[in-house]
Formats: sequence, C-alpha cells, structure tokens
Amino acid sequence: MNSNTYGTSDAVAEIIRRVSRPGPTRGEDIDWTAADEAYGVSFPADYRSFVAAFGSGSIEDSLNFVTPAVHGEPLRGDWVSRISEAALADSALRHWSDPSLAGVYRLEDMLIWGTTAGADTLCWATTDPDPNCWPVAVYKRVDAEWSVYPCGMAEFLLRLLRDDFEEWPLSDLSLPDIPVPRFLHYKDQAAARDRFEDPWT
Repeated sequence: MNSNTYGTSDAVAEIIRRVSRPGPTRGEDIDWTAADEAYGVSFPADYRSFVAAFGSGSIEDSLNFVTPAVHGEPLRGDWVSRISEAALADSALRHWSDPSLAGVYRLEDMLIWGTTAGADTLCWATTDPDPNCWPVAVYKRVDAEWSVYPCGMAEFLLRLLRDDFEEWPLSDLSLPDIPVPRFLHYKDQAAARDRFEDPWT
C-alpha cells in the first residue's frame, strides 16, 4: 500500500496560471457520486479539481483528457476507462521500464484518464484503496513500455508544463517548446470544426 497522499489544489491552481483557456467552455459539473458508483472506485481530489476547472479536452492537441461516463454510456475510449481486453491479451504491451514494477502493478488495475498525440496512454495505478495515493502510470508508445511516477495526475501534468522530468515521459516532445500552452474543451474544438476551422490555428 502506498502511504503517500498526492497534492491537490495547489497543483491545479498553478496549472490554471500556466495554461490559457481561449475557448468559452470552462470545466464540467460531474456527478461524482454517480461516477464513483459507475466505476466502483472514487476519483482523486486533484482530478476532480482539474475537471471542474478544465473538463475533457486537450492541451495543444498533444495531451488529451477524458472524464467519467456517468449516465450509462459505454466506457469507451473517450471516457475514463480500464484497459481493453484486447490490449490486456497482448503480451507486447506488458513491458516495464523497471522490470521489478511488473510484480507491483497489474495492467488490469490501470484506469485511463488521458492519451497523447504520440499514442501514449496515461493512467492511474488504482491499487491503493485511497484514490489520492494513486500514482500515474504511462505507457510510452515510442519505447513500448510502462513507467510509474510517484505523483498524482495534477502534479504529473504540472511537471510536464515545467519540463521537470530528468527523462521526458512522453513520446511527443512538442510541449516543452510552447511558452503558454492552450487548453481547448472538446465542445469548443467540435464547434470550430463545425465551422470548418482548425481549432489550433
């Protein structure tokens, strides 16, 4: 069991300061009781704060964030979801940057909260009964292996924005080169495309 409880409001507040939100949509109002019932787990406090401020969408079309399905929708890839049965059956997806982690974490316990333009998968390792102790697990497609980071979702994102990793954890290398990255809610991206506009220009 992990004894660490990861930071919440301070990290999200700094993300808000660092990331511009040019679109009109601000966050989402999630029925967290219904979400907890639908997934059989509670969600971390920092993630709830992030969803309230940002919602589902993307930073620079590079980092994509999803929210829980709470009204009986199928738990497909555009919602928070577990790793698919097909992926779990693929032995090529079970490589770890540190082989000892294979005895600590199971892919069946991963809960996906994001993806990247480089086809990486961003998860929580949900082994601890306290969701505020869940570390971030990343499947880095370019290396074809999993790594685990002892921090919550918001701190992980903040470290990305600060370029504060000794080894960059994602396949896409573009984010550190953007001085003030933009977040666009998926509704604002869809509205721009309905107008035949590129939401990222």
